[in-house]
Amino acid sequence: MLPKKAPKVVFPDNHATYVKALYKNILAEGSLFFDDRARTFIQNRTRYLFKEYKDCTDLERVKSKIKEARRKLHKLEEANRGNFRKAYKILLDVYGRRGKVRHSLLYPYLNQFKPADFKYPEPFVPHVPRTAPPPPLCPPLRVLITDHLGKKLSPVLPEPKHKPLHVGRKANLLWRHHSNLLSRVPVPLPFEILCELETKAGAPPNHPMSAASLGKGGPKWNQFYFAYQNNPDLAHLSPHLKSHVSQSKVVRSQTVADMRSPYETVKKPNILEYLEEKESKKPELQKYESPYNNRQTRRLYRRLLNEIPCIDMFTWETLWKEDVNYTIFKSNWIPKGVRELLPETLSSEVVEETMKTNKRKK
Repeated sequence: MLPKKAPKVVFPDNHATYVKALYKNILAEGSLFFDDRARTFIQNRTRYLFKEYKDCTDLERVKSKIKEARRKLHKLEEANRGNFRKAYKILLDVYGRRGKVRHSLLYPYLNQFKPADFKYPEPFVPHVPRTAPPPPLCPPLRVLITDHLGKKLSPVLPEPKHKPLHVGRKANLLWRHHSNLLSRVPVPLPFEILCELETKAGAPPNHPMSAASLGKGGPKWNQFYFAYQNNPDLAHLSPHLKSHVSQSKVVRSQTVADMRSPYETVKKPNILEYLEEKESKKPELQKYESPYNNRQTRRLYRRLLNEIPCIDMFTWETLWKEDVNYTIFKSNWIPKGVRELLPETLSSEVVEETMKTNKRKK
């Protein structure tokens, strides 16, 4: 017998119109954001995802993606209206502190540039692959875990009193610790992007304490991420981009929130809705002014730099060399306390003299 064909999915009448409006609104809101690389990332990611699910016939999957797109759109709208928290979250996504960009930045450390003599560890039980421990990590990633994250590379395994630890459980515990470390370790940015962020955070050109003058902070794009020029998750971080998405100066008065979703819950009819006269307003283009001034954007970039670890420069050829000593540090343009800014503790005479000058007169 021939297999039965899956029933054809019938979408609501206004499904295509609503999806197109949602797509246009995300692109329009993304073009209002103040960061140039964020605008490029939003455009690339939106086009890629809408194209990927264009021919999807799974109704529940489509509804889930529409819900996710609306959530992203609302976050963009709030960020463009002056919500600092939402704007900072967008910067975290764009510069790889979480999400797809972080996974793409971490991928070369785990799956590329391995030496020819690299060997995966043998399983604890021969010919039983599920008992194999996790593979070793490259030296830069190990230093990031131990020095920056402050975690051990291997967990403390339990010691049963009456029998040895089962090899299957031992492998599971090692893999759990390995996955936990990889999900939490922060990944350095390309060196060119780090220098650009410091400039946006207020670093003067040719400052002796900037990453550009120190010559370290992360791997260079051409020496480590050269294969990701056309990747939709990392293309916005390429220093060789010819142009970014320009910031729009107009905003639409009518958004997708004014349209009725084809998948919203049907409410019971109310007689007051029929009695009220709703005025139909034509969509207009209004002038948009960014709610963030230069000082506020510098604060956001400095806060972002606090989440980015800096490391000595390396290339794909030196990634797995064991005789290299890496140092982890942070940018000099992150928010610091007074004790970190002052090289030495002030003497008691200076403190007393300062207190006298600042004392209020009666």
